[in-house]
Amino acid sequence: MLAAAGSTDPAAGADTEVMAGLLGRRLGCPVVAGYLCADAPSPAEAVRALRASGHRRVAVTRHLMAPGHFARRAQEAGGCFVSAPLGAHPDVARLVLKRFDEASAEPVRHTAEAATRTA
Repeated sequence: MLAAAGSTDPAAGADTEVMAGLLGRRLGCPVVAGYLCADAPSPAEAVRALRASGHRRVAVTRHLMAPGHFARRAQEAGGCFVSAPLGAHPDVARLVLKRFDEASAEPVRHTAEAATRTA
């Protein structure tokens, strides 16, 4: 189960569904999205639905950047395993820098190491 914050923006929900599909293909098992606000199902509802369909061991993947309120709620969804939030992983830092460079007029010179020190 992929636990995401949720959004009133339909595009954000569609992106979350795409991520759940990609994760499911990578893992070779069904992955459903659960939303911590704005959308349904909630992570707890998604875990219950997976169990009701015969999956005894359900993992919760937190599609969240940092610890906090939503991360705690995802932790309490009832999964057998719960991943850490994405956090300051170097790949996340590189992606943030890449997106910044794409959005700005002039790319900022930086290194991934510097980004992880400030993240």
